[in-house]
Amino acid sequence: MILLRVREKIPLRITEWLCGITMIMIGLYLVIWPTAFERSGLLGFASIAPLGTWVGASLILGAARVGALVLNGHRPTVSAPIRCAVAVAGVGLFSSIAAGFAMATNEHGPPLGIILALALMFGDLFNSARAGVDTYNAVRSGSWIGSLH
Repeated sequence: MILLRVREKIPLRITEWLCGITMIMIGLYLVIWPTAFERSGLLGFASIAPLGTWVGASLILGAARVGALVLNGHRPTVSAPIRCAVAVAGVGLFSSIAAGFAMATNEHGPPLGIILALALMFGDLFNSARAGVDTYNAVRSGSWIGSLH
């Protein structure tokens, strides 16, 4: 039952799925290659936060987002606040990634990864607004788990 609902909702929430999967992939990349920040082009990331913070933030936020999206197929009124909170945190994560790439600027200009990070950041701004509206509607309808109605 849940998988059928998830398949119905994937096209509607494709930007959230892409951002969630990207977060998990970033975390897994850093787990597999923990020396990634020692490369000269990525030293800016280490100055923003230590490796463990990047790994933890990426994996926890990505897992929370995917979990909320799966839950959205079953209980949309409960998952809307979770989706909103993770999307707002995703804006912070992807803007930090863009800042890390901006610090990696060399004589040829900024790396191409900054464009992807900014696109994901703006995608999460859109996701934040949409999940915020979903949260507002869930609270107003009285079907939200924390509703006082």
